[in-house]
Amino acid sequence: MSDQGPTVFNGRYELLRHIARGGMADVYLARDDLLGREVALKVLFPEFANDPNFVERFRREAQAAANLNHPNIVGIYDWGQERGTYYIVMEHVSGRSMSDVLRSTGPLNPDRAAEIAADVAAALATAHQAGLVHRDVKLGNILVSDAGDVKVADFGIATALAGGTDAGLTQHGSVMGTATYFSPEQAQGKQVDGRSDLYSLGVVLYEMLAGVPPLQAETPVAVAYKHVQEKPETLLERGVNVAPSLNAITMKLLAKNPVNRYPTAEDLRNDLRRYLAGAHQVPRGAAAAGAAVAGTAGTAGASAADAETPDVPATPDPAAADATTAIPATPGTALPASQQPAGQGAPAGLDPNALAAQYAAGGYYYDDGPPQRDDWKRTVALLLGLGVLIFVLGYLTIAFGRELNLFGDDGGGDTDDPAAELVEVPDVVDQQIDEAAATLRALGLVVIEMPTQNATVPINEVFQQLPVAGEKVESGTDVELFVSTGQALVVPTLTGMTQQEATDALNTLGYIVEPVPEANAQEVGRVFRQDPVPGTEQPLEVPVQIFVSTGPDRVAVPDLEGKTLTQALQLLAEAGLEIEGEPVQESSDEIEETLITRTEPALQMLVDVGSRVIVFQSSGKPTVPVPTVIGLFYDTAEATLRNVGLEPVIEFRLVPFGDPQVGLVLDQTPPNFEEVEVGTEVVVVVGEAGPEPTTTTTTTTTTTTEPPDE
Repeated sequence: MSDQGPTVFNGRYELLRHIARGGMADVYLARDDLLGREVALKVLFPEFANDPNFVERFRREAQAAANLNHPNIVGIYDWGQERGTYYIVMEHVSGRSMSDVLRSTGPLNPDRAAEIAADVAAALATAHQAGLVHRDVKLGNILVSDAGDVKVADFGIATALAGGTDAGLTQHGSVMGTATYFSPEQAQGKQVDGRSDLYSLGVVLYEMLAGVPPLQAETPVAVAYKHVQEKPETLLERGVNVAPSLNAITMKLLAKNPVNRYPTAEDLRNDLRRYLAGAHQVPRGAAAAGAAVAGTAGTAGASAADAETPDVPATPDPAAADATTAIPATPGTALPASQQPAGQGAPAGLDPNALAAQYAAGGYYYDDGPPQRDDWKRTVALLLGLGVLIFVLGYLTIAFGRELNLFGDDGGGDTDDPAAELVEVPDVVDQQIDEAAATLRALGLVVIEMPTQNATVPINEVFQQLPVAGEKVESGTDVELFVSTGQALVVPTLTGMTQQEATDALNTLGYIVEPVPEANAQEVGRVFRQDPVPGTEQPLEVPVQIFVSTGPDRVAVPDLEGKTLTQALQLLAEAGLEIEGEPVQESSDEIEETLITRTEPALQMLVDVGSRVIVFQSSGKPTVPVPTVIGLFYDTAEATLRNVGLEPVIEFRLVPFGDPQVGLVLDQTPPNFEEVEVGTEVVVVVGEAGPEPTTTTTTTTTTTTEPPDE
C-alpha cells in the first residue's frame, strides 16, 4: 500500500493497519468513513484478480455469502475492484482465531470444544441451507471474540476458489489452506457437499480435544492420501480424556464415506447439545450393534448398506508398482487411483472395537462404512455372533430355571457346586467409594473404579454401578463403580461483568483474581477480556487475569507549570502526547521568564493518545507603555496610572502663586510611551502654588491749614 497518506478503497474504506496475510489475500483493519465503524478489508492477491473465471465466480459467491445472516458467521458487507485487484469488506471481529487459542492454551476442555463445534455447526447449517459449501473449515477460519462469541469466516470465498474450470486441488491447493482438514472426497477431486464441511469440522473438533489433528504427515500430499486411506485413532485410543459420546460424535464426523457422517450440520448440532446436556455415556452393547445401528433412521439419515464404495482399487495395480515416484509435487493434489501405493486397499470397514451407538431417538454414531469385498468375513462373523447369542441365551435360561428351582433337585445337577453359585450384586450407589468397594470385595466381586466428573454428587461418592443392584453374577465378576470427582474446575465467562461481579464469581469458585486495568472502548470498570479464556480448566492456585476497561485510549494532560521547555517535552512524550507548534509567549506575575505557565487543554483533562497540546511559556512580568499624564490634574493622572498597573509617586514643584499650572502634572518619569513592568513607579511632578506675594499700601496725609478765625 502507498506510503503517501492513508490508503482508501472505494472512497470510504481507510486502511488503518495490516492484520494478517493468508493463502490468498492480505487482511487489513480499516475504517468505514461512511458508517463510522471498523471493518476487516481483504485484498486478493493479483494471481486471482487476473483470472476472469475466478473473478466472476467470486462475485456471485461473495454476493450470496453477503446474504448469510447468522450470529456465528462473519458478515460480508461489500466487495469491489480497485488498484488492479479485488477486495471484500467483512465484519471485524476483535479476538483471536482458534489456531492462536490452541497454540497458547493447548487442548480445550471437552465441554468448551463441544460448545465451539456446536456454534460452527449452526453457522454451517445456515450456509448449507443457502446452497453454500465452505470447503475450508479449519481452526484459522474459526474466530473467538474477546467476549467469547464464535464466528466462522470466509464463507463464499473458499467456494469461489474451488469453483473454477479446474476445481481440483492441483489448481487451487495453494490457496485452500493446509490439507490437514480436507475431506477424502475433496482430496480426490470429487464433488463435495455440506458433509465435506462436517468432515473438516470433525478434524477441527478432534484437534481441539487432542491438541493435534487426527492425521499427520510430512507433506500435504501425504496428508491428503491418509485422509483417503487411513482410519485415525479414536480419541479414547489416543488416551484423550473425553466422554464416550463425544468420542463417538467426533469419529462419526471422520467417516471416510460421506453417507456415514451426519447428513446435516443441524443433526450434528443436536447431538452436541445432547452431550452438553449431560448425555456422556454410549449405551452398553453399542459396539456389538455395529453397522446395524449406523443404518437406523433419524440422525444417521441413510442406511450403511447404501454407502458409496470409494474409488480406490482393492488390489494392487501392476502399473502402480513404482507409484511413489509419480505422486504430484503440488501440495494438496489428489492421488489418482493409478498412483496409490501398491498394497493399499479401500478404507477399512467397521472396527469391531470402535464405539458405535445410537443415543435415545437421535443418537451418537460412529460407522466408517461396510467392509468392501469381504462378504465371507462378514458371514463368518455373523455365524459366530449367532453362536455366541445362542450360547448366552441357553446359559441365561438354565440360570433362570435354577433360580426358580424349575428343574428340581435332580434336574440341574448338584446345586451345591460352587461353580454354579451366583452372587447378587448389592446396591452401593450413594456410598463412599471405600465403603462400596469393601462391600463388593467381601462378596468376591472385583471392583473397577471409574472416576467421572459430576457436578451434583459429592466427591468420592458412587453415583452409578454396572452391573446394577439385584443382578446375579458369578464370583469374580467385574463391577464398575462410577465415582464422582466433583465438578471440573473451569474458568467461567467473565467478559461483560463489572470488576466486582467478576471478582465475586471467581472468589466463589476459590480462584485468585488479578485485575489488569487497560484502555478499551468498553464502559469503564467492565471486564473486556480474560486470561485464560472461558471453559479452560485451571488449578485454583493459578491466578485468573481480568482485563478491566479504563475507557478508550485517553490520557490526562500532565502538569507542566513551572517546568522548562525540555522538561515539558519529555513529560508530554511519556504521556503519548505532542506539542502543538512553538510555545506561546505570555507574561506572568508568578512564573519566571522561559518557564511553562499553562497548557491547552488544561491540566488533567483527558485527551486521545497522540493528541497535540498547546504550551504557554512565560515571557516574564507583564509590561505596559507609560501613558502621558503631563498636563492632567493630579487626581486624573493618578487614576490613569493605576488603571494600567503603574504606581504613581507624587513630587511637587513650586510655580508662581496664581499660575494656571497649579495642580497640573508638569513632568513624568519614565517618560510617556516607554515600556515598563506592571507595578513600576512613575514619578509625576505636580505644580504647587508658591507663596502669595506681599502688597505695600502708601498713605498720603494732606494737612490743611485753615486760616484762623478772624
